[in-house]
Amino acid sequence: MITLWLHFLISSLFVTGAGLYIGRVSGELGERLKLGKAWAGAVLLSLATTLPELITTVTVVWRGETGLAFGGVLGSMVFNLFILVVVDIFDTDPIYHRLSTNHLLTGLLGCVLLSAVVFGLSLGQVGTPQFKDIQAISFIGISSIAIIFFYIAGQIILFQLAKSENAEPRIKIATAFDRFSTKQIFGIYFGLAGIIIIAAYQLGIAAENLGRAFNFSATFAGATLIGIVTSLPEFTNGIACARQKEYDLAMGNILGANAFVIVVLAIADLLYLKGSIFSFLSPTDATSSIIMASLAIMMQGVALGALAGRSRHRIWRLGAASVLLLFLYWVSLVIAYRFSL
Repeated sequence: MITLWLHFLISSLFVTGAGLYIGRVSGELGERLKLGKAWAGAVLLSLATTLPELITTVTVVWRGETGLAFGGVLGSMVFNLFILVVVDIFDTDPIYHRLSTNHLLTGLLGCVLLSAVVFGLSLGQVGTPQFKDIQAISFIGISSIAIIFFYIAGQIILFQLAKSENAEPRIKIATAFDRFSTKQIFGIYFGLAGIIIIAAYQLGIAAENLGRAFNFSATFAGATLIGIVTSLPEFTNGIACARQKEYDLAMGNILGANAFVIVVLAIADLLYLKGSIFSFLSPTDATSSIIMASLAIMMQGVALGALAGRSRHRIWRLGAASVLLLFLYWVSLVIAYRFSL
């Protein structure tokens, strides 16, 4: 048992450390390329910090652990939204009324993609042949096709919006890479990506072994052992942005990561040649995943509602929206644990 935990902890350390630094490198690239904060956070930072989820999810899917993959992705999403609670603590004034409304588009994109996940999971549990034919086109699920289409369309819109905001100030993130050339920064980026690929592969194997050792359901093991650990780069980057009052970058990173992490499921589906991964879950794991995805939609809706309404309401040191996010995150873990029993 000690060997299993050491395997898990060492893999987690490398994933977290490399994920943190690759996020800082992405911030440096965003500043040099003169991109807007909202778009740089939603794309450059989110793609970098979501790399652990990508490698881990593909790894466990290749090993046939589809429930672990869905639990890891959905657990990562709800944990990312929990990060907003932590970011909100760093200031006595609620953050939502000071954020760019451009985040609404990224957040709505995430909700659309989550709805496609719920649709695919529900359709995958219908056993009649006519629905099985609808569920998959060749070996990729129709839900995965919809996810990829909506994500690409959403990013095109967001990029066009970012280019139109020429007056937006440049991103400024404290980084140790200022003395390097842009070419060297790209080299560091790919080097850190290589470390993440190796460490995330080991993390997936370690989480699978620990889940079996403790007899957890695949969804609960994914939501805790994978979902939280692979979201630590977003967590550390969120804290760093909050300390520097870069709340737009933090929000863009969180919402952008939540959109891209769903695309990770579509990529894993594309690489899983046995059929659509949405059809290869046990009824227990599928039901648990549907509930967690629904809670993720609720949590993202709460954050977007606070942003659209420019909410200033506080309960003690937290914004009212953050209190509700904290409660919904706790509910998601309780439900996932109950299903594991």
